[in-house]
Amino acid sequence: MSFVSQIMRKASIVERSEVPTQEKATKFEELVDEAGMIRDRMEASFKRLSSNEMETLGPGRRKEIAQLTETILKLKSKRKEFRSETIH
Repeated sequence: MSFVSQIMRKASIVERSEVPTQEKATKFEELVDEAGMIRDRMEASFKRLSSNEMETLGPGRRKEIAQLTETILKLKSKRKEFRSETIH
């Protein structure tokens, strides 16, 4: 299971849970942090690839890093929704 799938699965579980909205916002913040840490580690390892590894592994790594970035944006958006719900 890819990192993106794992993060989105956790997000789905949090979203469907019966916890207060504020707690959901906090959990989404934790998921944003987790996804950001994974992305940072992947970017660091990507920079250390040799030229041969870059040819074989590079495209897949770039794609997964981009997917993680997109996932982070989605999580931040959802977190913002939960926070605005707690204000109302």
